[in-house]
Amino acid sequence: MAIRFITASTLVAAAYALSFAPTAHSEVGIVPLPKSVCNLVTTRSLIIWRRAPGVQDSAFAINGADLSNCRPALDTWRALGPNGPGYCSEIAWSTDNPGYAFGVSPAAPLQKVIDEVGDC
Repeated sequence: MAIRFITASTLVAAAYALSFAPTAHSEVGIVPLPKSVCNLVTTRSLIIWRRAPGVQDSAFAINGADLSNCRPALDTWRALGPNGPGYCSEIAWSTDNPGYAFGVSPAAPLQKVIDEVGDC
């Protein structure tokens, strides 16, 4: 019986507290997002081209700066995908591949490849 009374009391208290919820949130202000402590240049982008067994070649763009690690993407891009037998990944600057078409299968090879990893 004591458990039922506690449960009922909790529900009544929760319902009572809900009536005050709108007034509590009306005083909440909007705080600007903190600026990133990483000051790497983010104006250049890179293209990663991939070949994998059993699927068509693909490509996607990434920022030239890995802001989550505050390092240039060229230092961290190898961790973005598999690099075992049959897998090949290449990276190039998007400015060295003007008009590169994304979303086309199979993806076209890159020009002026900077780095590659895997079984290329």
